Amino acid sequence: MKSDRRRFALLIVAASLLGRSPANADTVLAYFDFNDGFDAGSDPVLIDHSSTSGSGTLYQQRADIDGDGQETGLPTTGTPFADVPLGIASAAGAAMFWDDLAKSGDNDAEFFIETSTAGFENIAIRFDIKGDPDPARQIESFDLKFDTAALQAVTDPGDVTGTILDFAGGLSTDLLGNEDVTPNGATFTAVTVDLSGFAGVNDRPTIAFRFDDFDRGDGNGLLFIDNVLVTGTAIAIPEPGFSAIALVGGFGVLHRRRRRNR
Repeated sequence: MKSDRRRFALLIVAASLLGRSPANADTVLAYFDFNDGFDAGSDPVLIDHSSTSGSGTLYQQRADIDGDGQETGLPTTGTPFADVPLGIASAAGAAMFWDDLAKSGDNDAEFFIETSTAGFENIAIRFDIKGDPDPARQIESFDLKFDTAALQAVTDPGDVTGTILDFAGGLSTDLLGNEDVTPNGATFTAVTVDLSGFAGVNDRPTIAFRFDDFDRGDGNGLLFIDNVLVTGTAIAIPEPGFSAIALVGGFGVLHRRRRRNR
């Protein structure tokens, strides 16, 4: 009897394991290359960018947003990015751009990504970043937060005039604080944030990430960001039909074994 119970327990475990779909490779949840030719003029308070692939919207706001480079005379040129397994091949094109990060109070360069991680885990975010060519004004660190409610509109929050977006009720969860950035300036630096240790970002129908507090060195500073990519791996789930068949087969084996032992 004990051996039968042990065999049955092993069959349940085997059925559970065999009945799971294998985890997929990384999948693009949202990707933004900013090469869609956006032209928002100088200093709007908010520019929204639709995803190049995947599904989601990126909201670039606050500080001095120069959507076309006219104010500074600098083209908002990006950097190429390719990922063959994900099917991404983007030319240099354009990039997000802020022309002055030396702001007081809450008027700081920031951007939100609103997307979905439903059915996915092991979330990761990568982007390319470039600061001021002056070594004294390169980007040194950033903060990252998230919330699982839809973003809300805020009109004339005090530090800017116009309508921007914020977390619902202003509430969020910190993921990273003062995350170091490798010194950058003349060229773009790739930054990857692995969020697999944060279960709160997994399997959410709606999720909003905010990158802010781009700390720079002395004085004003430029900020370019390009090729923002959110990925995840599909959550493996049991396949009920296969598990049921395996268990039925297991019952049959045990039944035949008991009949032979009578």
